[in-house]
Amino acid sequence: MGVVTLTRVDFRLVHGQVAGTWIKQLSARKLIIMCDEVGNDPFMVEMFNLAAPPGCEIIAYPIDKGVEEWKANQFGDGRLIILFRYVESAKKAFDLGYNMESLNIGQVPGGPDRKHASNTVSLSKAELDMLLDMESKGVNVFFQPVPYEKVVKLEAVAKRMVF
Repeated sequence: MGVVTLTRVDFRLVHGQVAGTWIKQLSARKLIIMCDEVGNDPFMVEMFNLAAPPGCEIIAYPIDKGVEEWKANQFGDGRLIILFRYVESAKKAFDLGYNMESLNIGQVPGGPDRKHASNTVSLSKAELDMLLDMESKGVNVFFQPVPYEKVVKLEAVAKRMVF
């Protein structure tokens, strides 16, 4: 059974903070991407594997299939990180039965109808509501771009976000 060391939302998926910092800090040997676009694109998976540090395997699933794999065998053996590109994807996986204890919000880009939540995160009202719902059901939602930065709890972020 795999040991989940981090479940994270990060639009960039595999990049310097994840590949160079989180994987090393958490001694992860497997990175699971649950994203419909990437899970259905073998070329993208290959590109992400090229960006991974030596000894770390990257596997991508569409969200439904990823939840099925989780339920079947918790993604096999070893220490792993679960990545979602979107808050909506994390919420969908949670609703389908991926039982996460915590959810790190690492990077969500800005755009129309979004408010600044932290240095690297902008959320829509719908995304904030999804995160609040998950937290009300026992998920510890927090903001932390890299391990050496301070953890900011969802409650603190939600208090200052006015829609």
